[in-house]
Amino acid sequence: MAARFSLTALVAALAGLSAGAETLSFSTHPFLLFDMEERLSAGVDLADADGDGDLDVFLANGRHWAQPDFIYLNLGNARLVTSRQLGMENGPSYVVRAGDLDGDGDVDAVTVRDSVPAQVFLNDGDGQFTLAGEIASSDGPARNALLGDFNGDGILDLVTVQRRDGARLFAGLGDGSFVEPVTLPGGLTGSTGVSKADFNRDGRLDLVIACRDGGPSYILFNLGSEGWAAEVLLNSEGDHRQTVAADFNRDGSPDILLGSTEGEMHLLLGDGGGNFTPGLPLGDAGRATQSLAAADLDGDGDLDIIEGASEQANRVYLNDGRARFTPVTLDDEEEDTYGVATGDMDGNGLPDIVFANSGAPNVVMLTRLEEE
Repeated sequence: MAARFSLTALVAALAGLSAGAETLSFSTHPFLLFDMEERLSAGVDLADADGDGDLDVFLANGRHWAQPDFIYLNLGNARLVTSRQLGMENGPSYVVRAGDLDGDGDVDAVTVRDSVPAQVFLNDGDGQFTLAGEIASSDGPARNALLGDFNGDGILDLVTVQRRDGARLFAGLGDGSFVEPVTLPGGLTGSTGVSKADFNRDGRLDLVIACRDGGPSYILFNLGSEGWAAEVLLNSEGDHRQTVAADFNRDGSPDILLGSTEGEMHLLLGDGGGNFTPGLPLGDAGRATQSLAAADLDGDGDLDIIEGASEQANRVYLNDGRARFTPVTLDDEEEDTYGVATGDMDGNGLPDIVFANSGAPNVVMLTRLEEE
């Protein structure tokens, strides 16, 4: 990997865009690299692990091989100079999700792994995590997961997606444990991405499952006590690894973005009633998307897209507010970026970007709005 000494992408110069009298830029520094042993990082999440008011980094390592997971503690300026191993056991982790699983007000964690059961870690409030146990019936070729209250009881539930077994819903009990899973309807092959939103304004969280291996991706409508209804997404056949659900055109309704390992991303614009129409294409045929996130990077009130690529330089796509995007390459590094998360790492009020790179150091990239 080439040394990163001063990698700054000036968006106004590359894309002809600015935020009023300020110019958007992205930069990193050797001090903002972490996990320097170049493990097979696959997933990253941001939350305040130690209760000091800044965002810390939860890192999942391994993919198919046994490696340690970590929590990196933030000094408040995006420097991650202290790390704690999450559990004593190495494993093939794909994703770690942070949330209050036991209702005590601090952030706990769940690691979802390939072929072996997921694990729950409970926080003592000071960032010390103890293994609470494994989640029953969670073993399988898991590739992604998310936390959310899907049954409306005020307790976080867990959804996992399996490479060959579709999706499972584990209802939380509020003490860090989960009940036996419900297998969700829809495609049973190639599931690797998942996102959530209320697509039909019924007050319940629905799901999008991104699928690979040439099959279609699909949406799962949450029917409450009546279960779930699966609908195939229009023209979504292909190799879609990841998905993001967010309102990209500022009409008040969540849209769906599917990231492909075979070229252009697939944008579907929602109408708030559970119906979708194709948006303008973005990306290009020569790219492979490994990870996705959305955030308002330039402070203009709309959501931009952050893309982690496979063996190519990572990008952001700046939104003009009408779901028309301008791509900006972040730096000259060609990584295999399996995970991406966004949040204000240095306390300046802007969302920064954290990339989890498989086989290379991970990096915090700072967002800046600079006076022209």
